[in-house]
Amino acid sequence: MDELRLIQTPAPHIKSVIHVPGIMMMVVLALLPATIFGIYFFGPAYTFSPLLFSIVSCLFFEWFDCKIFKKPVSIQDGSALVTGLLLGLSLPPGSPFWLAIAGGGIAVILGKQVFGGLGQNIFNPALVGRAVLLISWPKLMTTWIAKASFAFPNLEQGALALPQGVDVITTPTALAVSKGYGFSLLNQLEPKIVWRLFIGNVPGCIGETSALLLLIGFFFLLWKGIVRWDVPLFFVIGLAGVALVAGQNPLFHILSGGAIIGACFMANDYTTTPLFFKSRLIFGFGAGAITGIIRILGGYPEGVTFGILTMNAIVPLLDKLMPRQFGVKKS
Repeated sequence: MDELRLIQTPAPHIKSVIHVPGIMMMVVLALLPATIFGIYFFGPAYTFSPLLFSIVSCLFFEWFDCKIFKKPVSIQDGSALVTGLLLGLSLPPGSPFWLAIAGGGIAVILGKQVFGGLGQNIFNPALVGRAVLLISWPKLMTTWIAKASFAFPNLEQGALALPQGVDVITTPTALAVSKGYGFSLLNQLEPKIVWRLFIGNVPGCIGETSALLLLIGFFFLLWKGIVRWDVPLFFVIGLAGVALVAGQNPLFHILSGGAIIGACFMANDYTTTPLFFKSRLIFGFGAGAITGIIRILGGYPEGVTFGILTMNAIVPLLDKLMPRQFGVKKS
């Protein structure tokens, strides 16, 4: 009779069939519709460079960090690919290649590897990269282009005047127009602005324009069990609540800027969000509310980046205030 052996392993003892590379590939697949739309809408000449260099730089800096510090190379887990894609989608079309490279290095080194790598970072790496770029090069990060037929008028110069043969021009975003001149004037200029924001026929970052395609990707991940619904929902509630208090259209704020991609793909990150439902409720609501406050009262027309990063910083506190005993069932 064979000798019985007791094999002891560290927790968790119940393994999931879903592994990290599989999760990351699912996220990439969910982001593909918005990515393809951004390339089509703004044109390959304005989108390939930011997307390509942000992805390649994130992969390179993760490999470089592992080699320098003699750690196992971890680019095969797909996390650097997702970081690079999210960073590229959050850059303005037409961004110079070096801006994407700088953002990739900052996102991976300062946002992830300095904390110990995957699963140990306290801030979303892509948002760390974007925040540093926004502070360091604000003009480059807030210069937008769009097809002439979908651009907003330059209100400081009067009517939109286009040189003959020009198809793509520099234009403000819907949030910038609303911030500078008020939503009522924007609504007069574009009565169907909410519909345009939902479809994606507006200036903005490469991957944040089409709320419809981003939501399709999110519901795909929700169907696959990769993400949860609570943080995005309460993010939207927090943002809409601030908009209502300020007397502005909540639907406009939900669909504009990076609210959808931030709520569904960045605020919903496994590592940088709380573990338990009540703390996740506070996290999502707080990120959305801070986003709305920055948009309405702050100097930037957009606030998603700083709203999520602020709540990332207090995740340990939220988990500590609302602890949960594993293995105990309430009667």
